[in-house]
Amino acid sequence: MGTIETLDVEGAQAQRRTLLKALLIITCLAGALFFVINTKRGLHLLATIELVTGIASMMLYVVVRRTRNLRIWTLVYLLPFFTIMMVAMYLPGTSPTVFLWVYIIPVISHLLLGLRLGFAVAVFFMLTAFGIFVLKHPRFLHEFHFVSLANILISCAVALAFAYVYERGSEKARAGLMVIATTDPLTRLANLYRFRESFQQERHRAERYGSDLTLLVLDLDYFKKVNDTHGHAVGDQVLIHVADLLRQRLRASDLVCRVGGEEFTVLLPDTGLDEAIKVADSLRCLIRDTPYRENPVTVPLSCSIGVALWRRDGETLEQLMETGDKRLYQAKLAGRDRVESG
Repeated sequence: MGTIETLDVEGAQAQRRTLLKALLIITCLAGALFFVINTKRGLHLLATIELVTGIASMMLYVVVRRTRNLRIWTLVYLLPFFTIMMVAMYLPGTSPTVFLWVYIIPVISHLLLGLRLGFAVAVFFMLTAFGIFVLKHPRFLHEFHFVSLANILISCAVALAFAYVYERGSEKARAGLMVIATTDPLTRLANLYRFRESFQQERHRAERYGSDLTLLVLDLDYFKKVNDTHGHAVGDQVLIHVADLLRQRLRASDLVCRVGGEEFTVLLPDTGLDEAIKVADSLRCLIRDTPYRENPVTVPLSCSIGVALWRRDGETLEQLMETGDKRLYQAKLAGRDRVESG
């Protein structure tokens, strides 16, 4: 799973965890209230179910606060909760207004389970509830009450459609916000926040499989001259041009980040020192051999690159970037347009 997708999922899960905790508290309080009400009405079976539901909700609240398997525990909550709702509708002596609770099913299902699973759960229980209602109140099938039955069915469909469309829009909005939050607005490369997240993932993978991980720190040479000679607008286009070159040459598994100004970092998973030096040199040659051209402007380019190997040069991203910066500075002092690896 990519970094943006991972962050999107984590953000959605945090939101769903908060919502589920709130619902568990409400369920616990409602269970206690309806236990008293149904006991006074003589509905002892339903009262017992409500009491058990309230106690189970308290216990589940403790689990939900820390569990990583949030979707599983959400189903553990929702499926019995909706089932109890169906039982309450079916039992004799319950009010027909119990059916009104059905309208919250699509909303809760989509908010807690997401688009596809939430839709499936909502459709199943809403159809079940509608069947129970017709079975318990067959008079609604007669012509006189058919309009009322049609109104119930249509209003349920509207509630389901609203919840589905809302959740679909929310997922797209979250994904869009994550792209904005993790992307450099000029070059559309990863920003430093996303780069840090990716490094942690790749570091854990390298630790698990014993693979190599290498960092490149790349800086354009004499970039200030570009801005001074051609203006910042051309300078921005040069940065976009370099970003495109880096995308073309690197693998899909590599990640390039614009740190700021004319400095970039590149994360190379499964790449040892010798191979990383070759990659760095190929990037250097590509940038040198592909000047920025936009009539009537031609901007010759070159870059200096520092190479840092995980574990040899540091364990953390900060240590590797510090080492890469030092070697980048060495490359600058040695005449620029070169690669330094220590």
